[in-house]
Amino acid sequence: MHKNTFNKTYHREVVGAHEQVDFVRGSNVRLWRNDITRGFDFHWHSAIEIVTPIECNFTVATYEKAYVLEPGEILVIPPGVLHETRGQKSGTRYICLFDMDCVSKIKSFTTILPFFTSPIIISKETAPEIVDDCLRIIDEMADIYFTELPMWELRMYAKILDFFAIIGENRFENILTIPERSDIKRREYIDKFNALFTYIDKHYTDDISLESVAEMMGYSKFYFTRLFKKYANTTFFDYLCYKRIRAAEELLINPSLSITDVAIMSGFPSISTFNRLFKQRKNCTPTEYRELMEENTFKLILPDTSGTEQAEE
Repeated sequence: MHKNTFNKTYHREVVGAHEQVDFVRGSNVRLWRNDITRGFDFHWHSAIEIVTPIECNFTVATYEKAYVLEPGEILVIPPGVLHETRGQKSGTRYICLFDMDCVSKIKSFTTILPFFTSPIIISKETAPEIVDDCLRIIDEMADIYFTELPMWELRMYAKILDFFAIIGENRFENILTIPERSDIKRREYIDKFNALFTYIDKHYTDDISLESVAEMMGYSKFYFTRLFKKYANTTFFDYLCYKRIRAAEELLINPSLSITDVAIMSGFPSISTFNRLFKQRKNCTPTEYRELMEENTFKLILPDTSGTEQAEE
């Protein structure tokens, strides 16, 4: 077990369903070796989360799917995804959270963000080429974090970027199986899609269509549809819907905004379309989601002891 020299107590604060992550000592990173047996109800946070069991299985569930993780498997949970952890009799796992704002301006990092519209599992089955390297990096992150090395936060972010670079390179190798295999042509495709996602980030609330973005990219609608699916592992419509629903989730926290206001500000063409698509993807209506967010406010204090954080009721 890693020796933890940080003299700290972890305050888990959840307002409604929003977990306000207590990053250690004003940093933007949190990692703990966790052996808590209780589960935690549905919550979300602005940080991206990496979970990997060390001993025994561990279950994380969204409204859409339950992920039963075994030791040697890694789950990456995107920011803003409502998820719960389920209790178990025993076991330990690493849980790492970090604020993406610090790296969100790095072009190569933003290029891979479309891969993370929903949680992904890295395992011997899903990514055999990289799972061992990813597990090694998580162990190295724990060594840095729990021994409080000089420049520890910078070292942690170096490992985090390495972690996502490995995932990104693996994804590009698997998805860019286009007929034109030259490095120049591959770079052209990546640059074009990077510009496209930047455009979507700025204009997802506008009335943009598959036809208009295909024309902007210089491709036919059918060729663009095929390329987009390969690149983002989702359709253009689903990705645009994902961006709008993510925006709506944040707006729904504000009680002064009506559901209609949220729909319009998120880019949905009508309240009926908003309600239907939100229900389809979140398994609850916007009103139910808002009520869920407002249901509970609680705080838990999880003391650090030798690198393991336990829950106190």
